[in-house]
Amino acid sequence: MRAGRAAGPHLGLSSVTHVQRLALVVVFSLVCAASAGAHVPSTSIGRAVAAFASVSVSYEQGAAVSDVEAGNFPVLVGENPKVAFMPAMASTELAGGPNAIAEEVAREAALDGTLVVLVGTNLGAWSDDIGDDRLAELIREARSDTAGASPAAMAESLVRAVQAEPATDAPWRWLGAAVLALGGLGAFVAVHRFRRRAG
Repeated sequence: MRAGRAAGPHLGLSSVTHVQRLALVVVFSLVCAASAGAHVPSTSIGRAVAAFASVSVSYEQGAAVSDVEAGNFPVLVGENPKVAFMPAMASTELAGGPNAIAEEVAREAALDGTLVVLVGTNLGAWSDDIGDDRLAELIREARSDTAGASPAAMAESLVRAVQAEPATDAPWRWLGAAVLALGGLGAFVAVHRFRRRAG
């Protein structure tokens, strides 16, 4: 009988340990997923990510706009949208074109709002404020409205269009944080229940 009692708590403790390990693996996986595939600072994407830690406009030598043209953008953009002027060779760092590059920079830099990128002369953008279809429409309009103009003029046209868009009320980033928090709370409750059963 004693052996039976001793085995019971030992089995429960073993289950708790298994659940705790599982919870740690889940949390670790989420953390690793968030930082997966970060571009090193020697790449154009990595340099843009690093720049957005302190500025709202990232400029790299070899971009299709001059440093003087890019220098006018911080006053134009303020805090939103962010703008990255990148050389055409940045397109070799990630498949999917300028929109994919904008999304990757925004993910790695943990940006909110909208990011406009000019990769060579190719315009792209990412936003958590503006829907994908509407953003694609704004990019098309900026291209057509500035046909024959300089790349800087095209980027400026998109920046002004983004700024003219009404702000959305959908707090997507808060909803994402809430889902992660609920997942963590669920793991904690599961561990707590197993501990009570073991006791």
